Formats: sequence, structure tokens, C-alpha cells
Amino acid sequence: MARLWAGLLSALLLHKALRAHTASASLSLKSSEPPRAAAMPCLLLTLGMALVCSVQATDMPQTKQNLELPKLAGTWHSMAMATNNVSLMVMVKSALRVHVTSLWPTPEDHLEIVLHRWENNSCVEKKVLGEKTENPKKFKINYMGANEAMLLDTDYDNFLFLCLTDTTTRIQCLMCQYLARVLVEDDEIMKGFIRAFRPLHKRLWYLLDLRKTEEPCHF
Repeated sequence: MARLWAGLLSALLLHKALRAHTASASLSLKSSEPPRAAAMPCLLLTLGMALVCSVQATDMPQTKQNLELPKLAGTWHSMAMATNNVSLMVMVKSALRVHVTSLWPTPEDHLEIVLHRWENNSCVEKKVLGEKTENPKKFKINYMGANEAMLLDTDYDNFLFLCLTDTTTRIQCLMCQYLARVLVEDDEIMKGFIRAFRPLHKRLWYLLDLRKTEEPCHF
């Protein structure tokens, strides 16, 4: 835990240094103003490291064709998590620090989400039913305060970007995940993940790269 908070502190110090030395890295921890230019500098505070990135504000990947729900069926692996509320994943037992392990569409076009989380000193399997909505990429859920599952982008064979959201609060809390079919690192997909979730919220994001983290329940 001490190393985790040390990492967050170092990231905050880096953020201040960047603001002092360059006008382009001017995104404040408290900033809520929308980007004024196409290139939007951002700071992602990661649990253990700081990552500075440049994101195109209009470059959010989206599934261009209609969502083919049956193609999502099968095994998935959590590769990274990102949230705008660090309390959702700061500890192993945090509410939405979960690992999606498989997805199973139902004949009624609902989506069963199978996940694992650390609970009572063991890895516990949970099944969450996502009920279809008018938007084919959004599903109504009821899990640990999250009431919506949103599919950002997928190619079905390699990656899926999925967000669990609480839409009932004034400032929506989001937990987004980069899911992969196989446990193989792909930096280009990671960059695509960052481009996908960053425009969803104007405040600070926290990123946990599970490819570099020893994590219980990470299959």
C-alpha cells in the first residue's frame, strides 16, 4: 500500500513539474473545462507510474458496423483498468476492481458478464446480467453501484473496451476495461484504449496496467 501511494504522489509531483515547464501540459487536477483544440494533452495517474499522453479529442474509436453480439461470446482477459474515481480500484477489494473472464449473449439479446473479484481472502466468481436497452451498445446492470455496462469498441477477435458506469450521480463514476482474447501485450491496442476512454470524462483518470501488475483473480 505504501508503494501504491508513493506512486500516486510521484505522479502528482510530475504533474506540477509539467505545468511549471510547459504551457501545453496545462490540464489541472481540478480542471473541468472542455478542450479547446484538437490535440488534448492529458495526465493519467497510474497506480505506480505516471503516464503523459496526447489524445486527439475527435479520435475516439467506435465500432463502425452494427454490434454483432454473438461474436462477443467466450473468454476474455482484463489487461487494463481506468477510472475517474480512484476509490473504485485503489485496493484489491475495491468495488469495481473486477476481472471480466467471459461474456455470454443470451437468446433475448441480453449479455451475461462473468467476472472475478477478491472477496474474503479468495477469488470469487460473479455473474452479472446486462439487460438490453434501446442502444445496442449499452446494457442495464445492477452491480456494486454500477447500473450500466457500455461497449466502447471491439474487433471481436482481439480486444473489447467495456465500461461499467453509475449514471445516477451528478458526476458519473466510470470503470473502463481493456479486455483481450489472449494474454499478449499489445501497445497499440493500449493506446487505442486510452483514446477511447479519455473523452468520456473531463476530469483526471487513473490507469492500472494489469500487464505489469501481480494481481489476484487475473486469469
